[in-house]
Amino acid sequence: MMSVGSSAVMIDTGVEKIMMDYGTKIRMEPPQFPIPIKNNGKPDVVLLTHAHLDHSGGLPIFEANGSKVPIFSLPVTKPLVETLLYDSVKISAEEGTKLPFKDGNVDDTIKNFVPIDFGEPHKLRKATFTYFDAGHIPGSAMAFVETMGKKILYTGDFNTIDTRLVKKYDKKIPEADVLITESTYAQRDHPDREDQEKQLVQIVRETIANDGIALISGFAIGRLQEILLVLEKHGIDYPLYMDGMAKKTTTIINRNKNMLRDSDKLDKALQKVTYVGNDKMRKKIIKQSCAILTTSGMLTGGAIVFYLKRLYDDKKSSLLLTGYQLPDTPGKTLLETGRYVSKDINLELKMFVKRLDFSAHVGREGLFDFIKKQNPEKIFCIHGDNTEDFANELKTEKGYDAFAPVANNRFFNV
Repeated sequence: MMSVGSSAVMIDTGVEKIMMDYGTKIRMEPPQFPIPIKNNGKPDVVLLTHAHLDHSGGLPIFEANGSKVPIFSLPVTKPLVETLLYDSVKISAEEGTKLPFKDGNVDDTIKNFVPIDFGEPHKLRKATFTYFDAGHIPGSAMAFVETMGKKILYTGDFNTIDTRLVKKYDKKIPEADVLITESTYAQRDHPDREDQEKQLVQIVRETIANDGIALISGFAIGRLQEILLVLEKHGIDYPLYMDGMAKKTTTIINRNKNMLRDSDKLDKALQKVTYVGNDKMRKKIIKQSCAILTTSGMLTGGAIVFYLKRLYDDKKSSLLLTGYQLPDTPGKTLLETGRYVSKDINLELKMFVKRLDFSAHVGREGLFDFIKKQNPEKIFCIHGDNTEDFANELKTEKGYDAFAPVANNRFFNV
């Protein structure tokens, strides 16, 4: 809980155990999952806030341990999680990494999903929970749990500003007695969004004008769809392609139009995109100047590797990283050293490289505003690299009863 990843919070009412998220630590070798819950007993239900693997990647472990646990989520989350989990199994097999579950466990996990919508109170045994829009990605939710006279809000990942893809979080969320909040960007704010968009568009246009290839790497869920809408806003009059897992996730997202800020705009943008299907097509499209939206966001694998192997020494081409780069990932190494290092690859990039910030997480100022609005009795700071510092700041400077729990720590009795 004191870092980004392996998100898992359990509420034990004495009658039922409610697990909120059960993710993996992204790009750890070997993959890192939440501490086993054998000591506390298996959960009765899982409240899944959204599809990203740091919140969902450990779900098949329950099936691997012989436990069938209902998983409540928004409808769009199920097919997105299914896509990510199968891809995770595939990549782990290719890399020779052992996971604590198998394909069949993923099959059974997907069957355990229970779709519910925002704003619908759902009665469990002693507790009642309601999902509210978190504004992070399509289908992202905050879980509002009422039990034993207490109101508990688990934010998952959330955003307090509109993006081009989704609206910001639902400001009608009731006040909670206990707030369990993400704190990914508790130490800094994001740069001006409009300025980031202008830089993106300018670099793409300048690259194409110089007969280069504009590679745009991003996360398959939320980020590349957002970038597509940014490009559309400023006019797409050049060849544009989409590659990697983003093709499938974009199709899933576009089928759930009620989750989007403006579904018509995504439809319009997709009319100007060509999906890339195989290496033969990849070789063909890079013979002309164009823009390519592709995974992975941290350059850890996927279609981006094909392009980098062929364009790394092309000074006319550019690589735009649109998301946060975790330590020890190829993307982070590239920004620090100028070299793309992954598996058996070690290349010095001569193409133009820049990281832009299109984060879907709340920034520091928005986080403080949100906490002030909630005004909870207790705050638990999780999902951040400096949760203890953030909790101390809330306590000493703002007067809140704030705490940064560590993994497997029983930090509140309902």
